[in-house]
Amino acid sequence: MAVFESQLTEGNLKNSHIYITAILAHLMPEVEGVPAKPPRAVRLQFENLKVDADIPKSRHGRPRKFIRAREFVEGFFERTGAVVGDTVLFEEIEPARFRLSLRKAAAS
Repeated sequence: MAVFESQLTEGNLKNSHIYITAILAHLMPEVEGVPAKPPRAVRLQFENLKVDADIPKSRHGRPRKFIRAREFVEGFFERTGAVVGDTVLFEEIEPARFRLSLRKAAAS
């Protein structure tokens, strides 16, 4: 299955969200030149943490580029020791279902 990446920023850690730009492009392939609508939610899992997270929409109805399931995201960040520059890996295990892991940034 496919693996997608999202590098963490200070904003991610401060606001307890994870950017999903890479998986959104995968979830919304164009069909004969017409953009498809994303699923209403994606399932994310890390160890025993699981969440069905809605993909938020802007006031114009477009999908936002982050998941904000605060309890899940905070638990993921805490358990992995995530810091700015680390990369969240989204391993697709089924359509719209992803297993998360963290790749630590290289020490300088």
